Amino acid sequence: MKNSIVSPLLALAVLLPAQAPAEEGGGFGLDVAYTGEPIRNLRGGLQRGSSYLDNLDIQLSADRGSLFGIPGLSGLLYVLRNNTSEFSSEFVGDAQVVSNIDGPGEWRLFEAWLDWAPGDSDHFSARLGLYDINSEFDSIESAGLFLASAQGMGTDFGQTGQNGPSTFPVSALALRLLTTAESGAYGQFAVADGVPGNPDDPTSNRIDLSSDDGALLTMEGGWAGGDWRKLAVGFWHYTGDFDRLVGTIDDEPLRGDGNSGWYVIADRTLWSGDSSTAAGYLRYGRADDRYNVFDGYLGAGATLTGFMPGRADDTVGLAVAMAFTGSDYRQAQDLAGEPADSHETSIELTWQAPITDWLTVQPSTQYILNPGSNRALDDAWTVALRFEISFSYPFGG
Repeated sequence: MKNSIVSPLLALAVLLPAQAPAEEGGGFGLDVAYTGEPIRNLRGGLQRGSSYLDNLDIQLSADRGSLFGIPGLSGLLYVLRNNTSEFSSEFVGDAQVVSNIDGPGEWRLFEAWLDWAPGDSDHFSARLGLYDINSEFDSIESAGLFLASAQGMGTDFGQTGQNGPSTFPVSALALRLLTTAESGAYGQFAVADGVPGNPDDPTSNRIDLSSDDGALLTMEGGWAGGDWRKLAVGFWHYTGDFDRLVGTIDDEPLRGDGNSGWYVIADRTLWSGDSSTAAGYLRYGRADDRYNVFDGYLGAGATLTGFMPGRADDTVGLAVAMAFTGSDYRQAQDLAGEPADSHETSIELTWQAPITDWLTVQPSTQYILNPGSNRALDDAWTVALRFEISFSYPFGG
């Protein structure tokens, strides 16, 4: 524990004294947020029962021009900690994970990157360091309301790799390039270590650029403008080899390359009135069924903000996440004598209510059909009451 805390603190110390004079046009910000979540499985799944999930986020950000006196340079250090409770694996048995703060415990350095944009505009930037791909790729503004993990990164993409892609709970060293146009069009590309951390130690921030691990290549292009929050198409590909789900040679799994996939996103403001706004989104993606449990994913949701008089910032939402099992996985399960269902589907209804500038509460309920695509498990029904306490401290500008 001691070493896992010291490393993030030393990294924070590198940025803190590196302030440029105010005329450089930049400053620093310290953002701290604690999220707590009592959660219970009321029926079905693995077993009925309750847990308490939590997440502490500490982010130190530097605006452009604030670091080392270099124009156009910005940065971020992001330390987080979760407790050791893992609700889905203990009570529900679902593959898509009910809560997006359900993860392994301990302190870890989640992001640490520098971003450089030449000239006076932000039409191009390059980012290097520990990087959460989902912070910019496969991200949907309207879906940010929901607690279900699949609404953050589609299950088709989020399931991949030997230790997941470079996103929560463990990120990887990456280089991201981004270009934007005045029209609202954009294109971005990232190359990241193919195996974030250490698969045998879920909390490890190991950086090992071994050629055996390969790389994860991700690209996304899209457009935003008017009522359209985002129209995008993305592609991802691992350069390493993976065990196939079906087939062996000398009792060893067949290995192969070509672990790739794609996704499309449409996110739009559907209606806007004097005090309320409705939005909706649709996302569809595919993954190679030779290596991945789910070869397809469909996510959709709708939100309504300002639906109550006197509560302009309250938001209610309904979302669906459907992950479809691939034919190779179902064949492998049949051979193992444990037939799998064709899909796992979660339906979430939630209400986010800001109480003060620093406190937000959010009750949520989810119904999970075919948890883990396991025919032996009954449909599950969960309820949660999330709360978030957050503070921001700008300085140095």
